[in-house]
Amino acid sequence: MLNANLEFDQIPLNHRRSFNGLHAQKQKIAVGTLLYKFTDWEVFNSYTDTANQLKESVSAFWGTLGDLHDVLAYATQSNKSLLDCIRRRNAVLHNWNGLNSLVIIRLRQDVVGFVGNIGPQTEKGYAEQYMKRQGYTAAIQLWGGASQVYLPGLTRLHVEEVVPSATVLVRDPVPDIVAFLEEYNLV
Repeated sequence: MLNANLEFDQIPLNHRRSFNGLHAQKQKIAVGTLLYKFTDWEVFNSYTDTANQLKESVSAFWGTLGDLHDVLAYATQSNKSLLDCIRRRNAVLHNWNGLNSLVIIRLRQDVVGFVGNIGPQTEKGYAEQYMKRQGYTAAIQLWGGASQVYLPGLTRLHVEEVVPSATVLVRDPVPDIVAFLEEYNLV
C-alpha cells in the first residue's frame, strides 16, 4: 500500500510545516474517497527528471469534500469571494498558486497519508490589494484551518480524475458550483 512505511518525520520539513502545529495523523485513506483542490495545474503533470526520463506527478496536497462544502457555504454566507475564502482557509500564498480551477479526484485503491489542519501563513509584500507604506506592503495573514490530506507519491494507478481542471472555475458563481456538484452527486 502506498506510503505504508512512511512516517511523518520522514516527509520534507516544508511539507510538515504546512500542518498546523506540525501535527498530522497517519491514516489509511480508503478506495473511493473523493478529494479536491483549487489549482492552476492539471491533475496529472508531466516533467523530465534529472536522468532525462519523462515522468508524471500528482500533487500530494488535497482537501476533503466536507471542507469544500464548508468553504462554499462560508463564501455564500459571508458574501466574500470564493477565491478569497479558499486562499485564506487553505493558506495558499499568491506566488504558490492562482487557485483558478476546481479539480476532484477519486482514489482507485487504499493509500496511507497524513491528515490534519492547514497551518497559518504570512505573506509579505503582496501589494495588489493593499496599501503600500514606506516602500513595503503590510503582511497578509492567511489563517488556514481547513482540512488537509497529504498523499505523496500518487500516480494514475492511485487516482482517477473526476472533475478535470478548467471544468469549474473559482470565479464561477458559488450557486453554479454547488449546482454542478449536486448534479454529479458530489455533495
